[in-house]
Amino acid sequence: MGRLALTIARALAAQTLRRWAVTAGLWVLALICGFIGMMGFAAALWVWLARLWDPVAAGLIIGLGGFLAAAVLILFARTRRRAPSPMADLQAAIGDQGAGVAVWAPLIGLALLGFVLGAGKKD
Repeated sequence: MGRLALTIARALAAQTLRRWAVTAGLWVLALICGFIGMMGFAAALWVWLARLWDPVAAGLIIGLGGFLAAAVLILFARTRRRAPSPMADLQAAIGDQGAGVAVWAPLIGLALLGFVLGAGKKD
């Protein structure tokens, strides 16, 4: 039974790592494409503002807009950092039972569910 649990845990971990790697790769590609798009919009905005005013004023306006956006995002990030963790609720629910229950209970539940759902299949 121990080898089966270890094999299942390894397979689940490998599948999870592959999914995380693909997701991280897609996020990186999305960020790169978003950065290129933002640079294109910034260049177009600079050209348009440089035609209305002088190039230095256009650069200052774009820089100020970037700093304001960064300040707003930093304020949002600081409030999110201070938000309670979802894991705190789980830890409070577990209480004095310890971390072993939190780790083994879902695995045992999945194993029992597999036995129940697989019991009706005949090969």
